[in-house]
Amino acid sequence: MGAFSIKNHSMILLMLWFLMLPHSAFADCTGQQCIEPGKWQIGLALGIGAKSNPLVDGDAIPLIVLPDIAYYGDNLYLDNAEIGYQWLQSDTSALDTFISINSEKAFFTFWHPSNLLLPSSNAFNQAVGPSNESPYDTRRVSIDDVQSRKWAIDAGIRWHIRSGNSQWRFSAKTDATGVHHGHQFEVGYRYHGKWHDWRFSIAPGITWKSSQLIDYYYGIHPQDNLDSTFYYQGASGWQPTIAIGASKAINQDWQWLARASYTWFNSGMTHSPIVEQSFTRSIFIGVGYVFE
Repeated sequence: MGAFSIKNHSMILLMLWFLMLPHSAFADCTGQQCIEPGKWQIGLALGIGAKSNPLVDGDAIPLIVLPDIAYYGDNLYLDNAEIGYQWLQSDTSALDTFISINSEKAFFTFWHPSNLLLPSSNAFNQAVGPSNESPYDTRRVSIDDVQSRKWAIDAGIRWHIRSGNSQWRFSAKTDATGVHHGHQFEVGYRYHGKWHDWRFSIAPGITWKSSQLIDYYYGIHPQDNLDSTFYYQGASGWQPTIAIGASKAINQDWQWLARASYTWFNSGMTHSPIVEQSFTRSIFIGVGYVFE
């Protein structure tokens, strides 16, 4: 994937779910804790930022316009790229089942709800940071040279445990569309607080991804029509992540926003010839508006 010209793409705007997370980009709390049941929350963040792409010849993803859409009924909810049903709900815990779009394809194509398609160039990659030099440089394969990977929908279950300003999340997801036949298990923690006029959050977590999931997206096989010396079998592993966020009210409708995240990939993914970075990171600074 080379740079995308203004002539070819200046009219294309896709919705982006902020940093690939299903939770509101505007809130330091989550779900029904923030949103009045039965009402829509629609917001828009405008600013500058980028998300790095770990794949060979993959363009960094510009973060410019970030829609934020959520609705929580008594049980049914929509939170950006996730639709779910809450079976249990209390002040201290909740149990959800949900479906969501698998985010792995976002690195292969801009036509994904995790991405905002605007003209981009190598400047975005430089702004986010230089690539790690791959230990497999002699076996590098461009994503332009492999077969297209398909979209997938995941179905899962999630258990929330809340206490004060803290929340733990435990979730399990599986491929509901028969694309990669893989699974994921996630453990996440979020703390949100206030310092002077600023609200802030910190959210470390770790995700286990199965070998079927890693191999489908990052493995190389005969259907990719490459020399057999490039073949690679992806392997399962743990991927830790951390995200931090801050916001400050400007007035009743507008607020300052800042977000950053960093995710480390497992060796079963990074040893693939199409992967040149062992991480992805993102940063966004801008303003947000919530429509009443």
